[in-house]
Amino acid sequence: MKIVDGPFAGFDAELVSADGPRLTARVSVFGRETTIDLHRDQVERPEEMPELWREEEDDEQVRAGLRKRTAEQYDDLAHIEKFGFFLDHADLPEHDPAQEWDAYLGWCTEIDARAVRRKAAALAAFDQEIAPLPAAEARGRMAADPGRWLPAEAAMKERRSRYPGLDGPTPEERLQAAIFGGPDPAPSVWERAHHRRAAARSAAELRDYAAWKAANRSPAEDERLRSAAAAQVERERAAIEARVARDWGFRLPDSIFRFRTFLLSLCPAGNQAFHDLDLSPFGIMDLFDDPERRSRDGIDVRVHGRYYRDPPEFLTFMHGGTDGLHFGLWYDDGRTCTGVASYYNNDGGGVGLPTRTPLEAVRDTLEWRWRDLSSEDGEPADPLDPDVVVRRHRLRLLREVLTTFETGDRDEQGEDYHDASGHSPELLEHGDPDRLETLDGGGALVEGDTLIEGGRAIEPGTAITDDTMIERGRQRPWDDYDFCTALVKELTGDPAVRAAHVTEALRRCAAGFPADALALGRDLHWISAGDPEREAQANELLTTAYRALGRDNLAAIAEAHHRHRDLPQVHVLEGT
Repeated sequence: MKIVDGPFAGFDAELVSADGPRLTARVSVFGRETTIDLHRDQVERPEEMPELWREEEDDEQVRAGLRKRTAEQYDDLAHIEKFGFFLDHADLPEHDPAQEWDAYLGWCTEIDARAVRRKAAALAAFDQEIAPLPAAEARGRMAADPGRWLPAEAAMKERRSRYPGLDGPTPEERLQAAIFGGPDPAPSVWERAHHRRAAARSAAELRDYAAWKAANRSPAEDERLRSAAAAQVERERAAIEARVARDWGFRLPDSIFRFRTFLLSLCPAGNQAFHDLDLSPFGIMDLFDDPERRSRDGIDVRVHGRYYRDPPEFLTFMHGGTDGLHFGLWYDDGRTCTGVASYYNNDGGGVGLPTRTPLEAVRDTLEWRWRDLSSEDGEPADPLDPDVVVRRHRLRLLREVLTTFETGDRDEQGEDYHDASGHSPELLEHGDPDRLETLDGGGALVEGDTLIEGGRAIEPGTAITDDTMIERGRQRPWDDYDFCTALVKELTGDPAVRAAHVTEALRRCAAGFPADALALGRDLHWISAGDPEREAQANELLTTAYRALGRDNLAAIAEAHHRHRDLPQVHVLEGT
């Protein structure tokens, strides 16, 4: 039998025994036989081996399974025949890849039409010739005529005989290379065909995109929109900077004005692409058109766009369209933006370490969506659904506009973009050296370590020492699950224990050590969950810590949020 999954995928094996789903098999590696354990799903299921079928299946279930397999085989045969187009072209000179793609799509149309007829005929014959037979005989009849009942397997066997080395290095060669290293093997004919197919598809898509773009955004229109956007942002910048500085105490970064210019420079197709990402400007961006816009009903304007769990450092600028996803500028010190954070207010997960810019947040979302419009191997399905074609054109246009502002040095697309933009191993291993870990995942920017950590319950009145607590580490891009789970359990457990922590944190803050008050305040703010006592404790800790650190504007934001945490919605400006 053939092993199709796991470290021995591709090896031929001899079945030794079968015990339900567990198999024992014998394989030859470098000329020596060895016995391995497998799961039944890791091997092809030869029809002559009834040991690999579920014992509880009766004849009717077996026949139904055989019929389903025949149907799947004809579907797979169509895919094999389609790819044969590029196998036959793999080593031919390339002249016009886009035209080659057009020819390929014509070939696919013929194959699909033929596949429907062949599959219908095969299933009709199955119902007449195989379905009336007992299960064992039905299996035997199918195995005896694979070209008719298992055509995909037969086609692959014929293809391997026609293209020696079709699958590249043998399993033993791959295993040997993994163990001993060595140069990369030359691409197999399968790989060369795959690369040629990808190149042809890309050429055709770029050709079609150029025609679509010419009809939707001319160079002259592009220049007009961009110039008008830059002029408008230049006119409104001083007023919005003054408003944010006056009410929030924040200095807006240049990146938020590039974000604004980018939005204003989009043509209708670009705007549609932006909304295809489920993104929309929100929060602080609502003030750009009218910097003097006031809040309604006496609500503090500083809570506009502020969700229940938003840390005071978080200033919303964009909504993400689902489960309360929103993005915010992050102000560790209460004045200077240190990056962008985001999280799902209605779902799990934290805000993450603040990094990058608003436009980088858009690019990240764009590349995830680009990946979603591709198949599992990173290539879009073919032929493409017309709606998918247009959506990809719009995303490509959006990317082109965005990269004239930022990220123009990053040519990767889709998942490759994210793979190339990951966090450093140092940060993943040791965390941010300047930030203490917090339950919200953003980290607390404060010097010194905390004495109050979390994870082991203490009795009220018991002295808090290093021996009684689990250490709070440095903030990583993702939370320390064990630490966070233990701390949440402790802070939502015995109210007296939590009160003891709060008292000790406030005492240490008064003595000149605000780290405990800031970290614990952020923790309790994040997990308040509507509990009035936790809300009040979080507010007292945060306002005390911020004032001790000279971050009075964050203290004022925390107080405003505390007063309005029960608002039914986060839109508080007049006219919303």
